Amino acid sequence: MNKINIKYNNRIKLVILNSFLFFLTLSTLIIPLLFVNFLPTTGVGHFFYNNLSYSLITIPVFSYFIIVGTFIYKIKIDPYIVQITSYRMMIGFLRPKDYIDIAHTMLKDYSFFNRPFSFNKTLMIKIETDSGKIIAKRFNLTLITEKEVKAISKVLDRIIVKNN
Repeated sequence: MNKINIKYNNRIKLVILNSFLFFLTLSTLIIPLLFVNFLPTTGVGHFFYNNLSYSLITIPVFSYFIIVGTFIYKIKIDPYIVQITSYRMMIGFLRPKDYIDIAHTMLKDYSFFNRPFSFNKTLMIKIETDSGKIIAKRFNLTLITEKEVKAISKVLDRIIVKNN
């Protein structure tokens, strides 16, 4: 059991994704609106005014990522503990982070769920407390690969088998 050492996170992927969303919104919505409102008589302002409907495509895309959310996750599993953290990147300051730091003996079950129409997967962990109560904790994981899911599942299965 001492060969367990997994560390996964998606910070770089989400910084790239959110940077792309920011530049998409800036270049297709904000800059055209500035030209239309403040420089309407210039050629660029006139062009953006005639093609403003194309910039409105950005609004549903940006709204989708705000509503569904992009979550930064950190998963660390070593020979003694399981640490998982997940929080929203764009508006994460509005609510606390989802976080667990448990010993292997507390882990009872887990499962992964695909979210429809989303880049997110949900990892549900069932934990047994000291009083014997079972608690389910859910973590949203954005852009997690199947390879990472298989590696995490393999390790969590080994921990569950060892506990039983």
